[in-house]
Amino acid sequence: MSSTNKKYLVWNNKGGVGKTFLTYSLSVEYALAHQGEDVVVIDACPQSNVSEIILGGNGLGQENLNKFREANKTIAGYIKDRFSKSPLSRMGSESSYFVKADSVNGKMPENLYLLPGDVDLDICSRLISHIGSSPVKGAWKTSRSMLSDLIESFELDKNGSGRPKTFFIDCNPSFANYTELAVTSSNRIIIPCTADAASIRGIKNLIKLIFGVSIDKAEQDDMFLDFHKEATLNSITLPKLHLFIQNRSRTNESDAARAFKSHAEEIERISGELVQSHVNLFTPGSTMNRVMNVKDGNTLAAIINHEGCPLSHLLQKRYTIYGKPTQANSKQINALKDDIFAVVKSI
Repeated sequence: MSSTNKKYLVWNNKGGVGKTFLTYSLSVEYALAHQGEDVVVIDACPQSNVSEIILGGNGLGQENLNKFREANKTIAGYIKDRFSKSPLSRMGSESSYFVKADSVNGKMPENLYLLPGDVDLDICSRLISHIGSSPVKGAWKTSRSMLSDLIESFELDKNGSGRPKTFFIDCNPSFANYTELAVTSSNRIIIPCTADAASIRGIKNLIKLIFGVSIDKAEQDDMFLDFHKEATLNSITLPKLHLFIQNRSRTNESDAARAFKSHAEEIERISGELVQSHVNLFTPGSTMNRVMNVKDGNTLAAIINHEGCPLSHLLQKRYTIYGKPTQANSKQINALKDDIFAVVKSI
């Protein structure tokens, strides 16, 4: 099934760059700004942090997520069910694995849905490999299309409403085969990054792993490009690069500030050169700014993670987190909201 719906993969081959908080903030604020759309968060990370926030925040969100795990209504639950019942074709019950967020957490937009995450995704890696290694023709493509099957079933089930649907997929840093499921089911990529050498390395790895393109000309070794080869062999349409989102977290020390500036400039250079040399890897929009900045969440992120509420609903007041008073400052709230809203307008 071809679809014009936007499906954003939020991923970098590097941890600690703010993927989960960005996925949460963009999806929730996008849903609030686009009431005429269905917005779906897919939690493809075993840590399942974005699920916990959406399902109620620290504590309550974990309790609610455990209920879905026990009922096998998570992304890993689906993979396990597919493996047991119908490894090479859809089961017909795919839409039942999605939850309407406000039915669990009343603070969430009424048009937001969630495919809950699950720590068992790491176990599912073996199941995906087993299905993909079957001698049946097309087994690899089938094994990497299970998340696409979930998404397409949700689209078909909701098509009667005529409402557009936008998806946000949160991934962990590794390029596990369940991450490959996320790549094959998406059509756009948002790359969260920080201005440091490790994050830049993660960007380069992402480009190489997905597209088989080496940014560093000296690195032409393709021994680790199995996914790109298989995707090409199986005629899988790969997603397009859309935005690099830089998390503006840094210290005020002069040496750190200089390093931050040089790494930020390197991210700008990489994106600029890629647009020039591989424009086919990008979504349409030759004049758009491909690198955007989002203020580091810091205290606000901790409050949101605990409260399970939208960023735009934060108030300047003291919140209690684990028994300790934590102040939300209006200046910080407005600065972060401005950055997130600017990105929402670009997607």
